[in-house]
Amino acid sequence: MRSFNKVFTPATGLGLVLWVALFIHSCVPPTDHVNANLNLGFNDPEVRKVLQLQDKGLSDSIYPYFKHKNPGVRYAAVKAFASIRSENALDSVVNMLKDPVLEVRAMAAYALGQIGSPKAETPLIAAFTAQDTLSVNNMFNRQILEALGRCGSKTTLKNIASVVSYRDSDDELLLGQTRAFYHFGQRNIFDPAASSRAMELLSNAAISEPIRLQSAHYFGRFKEAVSPELVDRLINQLGIEDNPEIRMALASAVSRTSATGLDKKLVQLLTTEQDYRVKCNALRGFQNIELDSVKATVFNLVKDPNLHVAALAAELIGRKGKKEELYDYKALATPELDWRVKTRLYQSMMKLTPLFFTKFKNELAAEVKFYFSNATGAYEKAEWLRVLGEDPYQYLTLTNLYGKTTQPVERTAIIEAFGKILQHPEFIKAYGSKYIEVKSYIIKLLVNLSKSGDSGTVAAASVILKDPKSGAKGFVSDTTWFESSKSRLKLPQDVESYNELMQARAFLFDSTYNAYKAPYSHPIDFSALEAQGDSIEVVMKTTKGNITLLLFTDKAPGSVANFLELCQKDFYDNKFFHRVVPNFVVQAGCPRGDGYGGLNYTIRSELNLNYYLETGLLGMAHAGNHTESSQFFITHSPAPHLDGNYTIFGKVKEGMDVVHTLYQGDKIIDVIILKANK
Repeated sequence: MRSFNKVFTPATGLGLVLWVALFIHSCVPPTDHVNANLNLGFNDPEVRKVLQLQDKGLSDSIYPYFKHKNPGVRYAAVKAFASIRSENALDSVVNMLKDPVLEVRAMAAYALGQIGSPKAETPLIAAFTAQDTLSVNNMFNRQILEALGRCGSKTTLKNIASVVSYRDSDDELLLGQTRAFYHFGQRNIFDPAASSRAMELLSNAAISEPIRLQSAHYFGRFKEAVSPELVDRLINQLGIEDNPEIRMALASAVSRTSATGLDKKLVQLLTTEQDYRVKCNALRGFQNIELDSVKATVFNLVKDPNLHVAALAAELIGRKGKKEELYDYKALATPELDWRVKTRLYQSMMKLTPLFFTKFKNELAAEVKFYFSNATGAYEKAEWLRVLGEDPYQYLTLTNLYGKTTQPVERTAIIEAFGKILQHPEFIKAYGSKYIEVKSYIIKLLVNLSKSGDSGTVAAASVILKDPKSGAKGFVSDTTWFESSKSRLKLPQDVESYNELMQARAFLFDSTYNAYKAPYSHPIDFSALEAQGDSIEVVMKTTKGNITLLLFTDKAPGSVANFLELCQKDFYDNKFFHRVVPNFVVQAGCPRGDGYGGLNYTIRSELNLNYYLETGLLGMAHAGNHTESSQFFITHSPAPHLDGNYTIFGKVKEGMDVVHTLYQGDKIIDVIILKANK
């Protein structure tokens, strides 16, 4: 059979196969569909064996289970490769596209998408089943369409986008189609027909919400998807849309355009919108209009009671403001302004202040140092230190402060500030003929500080040293620093810092490095899961209130078991929410508090058919797949760009209002296992 690489025509070969499969509603015998009898959990001893082999990464030992008589075991075996993602498994997983049980076939298609090899395109297209009158095969077809988005060619995108014959009620097929568009976009493959089709689905009120939401995120995520012809339709849809989760994606898309009168529309949106997340996306995406046209509105938002909105408004001033209006921005920094907003406002002013505004720049620097010295929390101090990084003259101040602090959060912030100084657009101008001397000083300082083996310092310094914009290459000739730093890092808990260090060395000395892969070190405690029963809920007590979490035991047993173990050890007590990104995530669980801390073991990623297409999902943070340990995050809103890469092991059942009020520096008081139904 010919490869599917030609322009689509309903003629011969795979083009005809796909045309028939996608367009013809034929009546075919129902497939075996035994969902009611398919044990997908870990309680089956054979399923548990597969999960243990997956946890150990023993691919060759999993293959025999593809022929197991129990479809639940076959399902688990195929699912393992959605997480392992080895191209060596391609042929074996392709064979499972012919399994007699629908769920197994669907999981095989999903796993092939996760593997992402172009070699999977042809067998996936060949496996697409013509829709039957009972719609039995649609789940399988949906997974094929989604998988093609991860591995297919531009011709395949064009063919998928050309299908307009699906009924409004064909939820599985339409969701597969829109997810295919999104995954193609993640691979930078676009076609006008895909955008046109996504717009049709988005604007059709008869289409189910998940499909419309996925379509909206296609436009919100990829500016290449928004053609000039669609701008007015997207703006109109934003104006009439009732679903705030769809509105926020549309706000991202629309705010990046250069439509006539967009400034007035954004002012109206930012003034009347009730959901803070929509405002956040509009402010973050703001690109092609001048700040002057929305200045009054943005100034008001700097004082918004929602700190997520206020912080982004302050950041927008730094992106779109003018040096001539610096005193106007300064007037916004009133005493009652929260530090999380004030630091961003000062950062914006520092960015906008030219070197020749000597008096104003010196005043800003003095005020920043005053606020730093009077700050009571490490996170506030860290933000003021980052502000100093916007002034190229502050490198000696930062050097002095590094030696006076023992807080990991502050030390990491100082290193990051050095990176900003090296990349400052007026760095050379600031020092003239002495800029080489200053650059050499900073780079040598980063190298020397890395010798301490402090994981945050090593990671942050390595990120700077390997960045071509910092110009470090050629300034480092001695490799003893590298050996000293490497010897002090502990694996696997410092895996992120280790990989950053090794990548920096490879860049500086023109060598190659393959990321360290943490060995199997922490088996799944199935007995702990059994003791808790089928439904596990925990209450996370925070300084802002309580959050009740429902844990997905069957879908991510390793992650849930690890989380429960840490809860029972009171590990999370008094841990900070160290990272909060407005309308994205709140993140916690770092033993250092700066995001570079881990435990003396790692667990495996568990990637399956859960999707980040809803609010309040509980996911595992990592520094690369299979490096998870203690850090987790909760999403503010749908985040489909995380799909297939970050384990989902639970969701917020109650207390999402609390999640929305968490900011950097807020704290977990305790996590209590609330419910155990045996």
